[in-house]
Amino acid sequence: MKKLVLTLFTVAMAMGSTFAQADKALVEAQKKSILESVKKSDEEVKKAPTKAKSWLNRALAYVDVASFPDSTFALTDADAAFKAIEYINEAVKLDTKDGKKGSVAKEAEKLIEDKKIYSALMNMGVIKYQGKDYKNSLKYMSKASELTPKDTTSAMYTGVVAQLSQNDDVAQTAYERYMGIGGKDVAIIYGLSQIYKSKKQEDKALALLDQGIGLYPGSKDLKNEKFNMLISFNRIDQAIDQLKKTIAADPKDAMSLLNIGLLYENKINGLNEDARKISEKTVKVDEAKRRIAAQKEQVTAFVEEITRNKAKLKTAQPKQKAAITAQISQLDGTVKEQNGKLEELKGELAKAEAEVGDVAQNAAKLADLTAKVDALKSEVPGFYTKALAIDANYYDALYQMGAFRYNEAAEIKKKVNAMDMEAYKKDGKAVEAQISAKYNEALPFFEKAYSTKKDEDLKEILKQVYRELKMESKLAELDK
Repeated sequence: MKKLVLTLFTVAMAMGSTFAQADKALVEAQKKSILESVKKSDEEVKKAPTKAKSWLNRALAYVDVASFPDSTFALTDADAAFKAIEYINEAVKLDTKDGKKGSVAKEAEKLIEDKKIYSALMNMGVIKYQGKDYKNSLKYMSKASELTPKDTTSAMYTGVVAQLSQNDDVAQTAYERYMGIGGKDVAIIYGLSQIYKSKKQEDKALALLDQGIGLYPGSKDLKNEKFNMLISFNRIDQAIDQLKKTIAADPKDAMSLLNIGLLYENKINGLNEDARKISEKTVKVDEAKRRIAAQKEQVTAFVEEITRNKAKLKTAQPKQKAAITAQISQLDGTVKEQNGKLEELKGELAKAEAEVGDVAQNAAKLADLTAKVDALKSEVPGFYTKALAIDANYYDALYQMGAFRYNEAAEIKKKVNAMDMEAYKKDGKAVEAQISAKYNEALPFFEKAYSTKKDEDLKEILKQVYRELKMESKLAELDK
């Protein structure tokens, strides 16, 4: 898009520079001559409104106004180009008898065929563009494109100013026509792909970028945009396939190796999220069962209290019976209320069990997800290692390699935090040893990354690792 805007600006500046080089006296003479022609032609039409030649002369005069490169002069009648078209049509109509066109009609039409009207419209479009009046620039550009349907320039500029005036529907139509009549500008391909993307027309956007890559196989910008688009569309597998093809063509492409590793981690996160959702449903069932069990115990306690009071009532003194009876009645009400809550909890359990679905099937899904995660995890470090083999000081690869091991330590740490005292006594030390091992694996990558770039966020992570590994001297050295 930026390239397109610059292209149009260049055209406008070129026109302006040509005008600036002209002799000032000559320019003033041209202005005077055009104004005289306009005045004369207007008067001619008033005197002979049915004479085709008068309308043709009028059209020619107004074309000259609209075509003049001096914007202040051209804007003395901003609608001159459209008026010229109107006058051409009138000349053709008056000089057409029984479907046959006379010499004036043919001469009038030639103004359009020879692109004189086109040039006038484009001139006004550029003038409006220079004034950042994109909406009116679009009016001229689109009309020029309408009159020359096979012209790629006007189609391209129509799309540009339409997009600048936030009219994506018109921009899309213009860009599609531009491509359909042989346009190949990279910026147009990019601009149209962004419109498709904003309209969630994923397949169209990707197909267009593929078309562009076919035209410009060496364009990294188009390939990167396709990669970014695949990510935004969550088409991770397609993005990975594209990167693998890139690496096959260029095995020294460290960035693509890094990006594959990142995408694998993205897939791992997605699979873990799927597993978490299944587990959460199971937890809801377990939690509902626990609450039901607790509620049943509460109901039982109140029922037992009623039984004790009824037994007590049998041997109570007459003056005590009223109080005991009242207490039994109150307890009956409480039991009824608590049984109501119990039924609500049973309803929640039924809902949770319905949501969780088939337990065996869920267990199988979890096992499958775990296996996929483990398989991907085993491959991730290899991509970062290959990237570092190409560039040993590649900060992003160093950081990501350290982060991968650091995050593994964090996952293991969650298990320790979830342990009760008995479980910790049994397995705690062994698990904490695993955590330390992961931190030790992460540390050299973080240290080298920090030596490459003194990033403050990484510094805080390093401090955390030193604290976990009880490396007080290293921590003190980092704080110097």
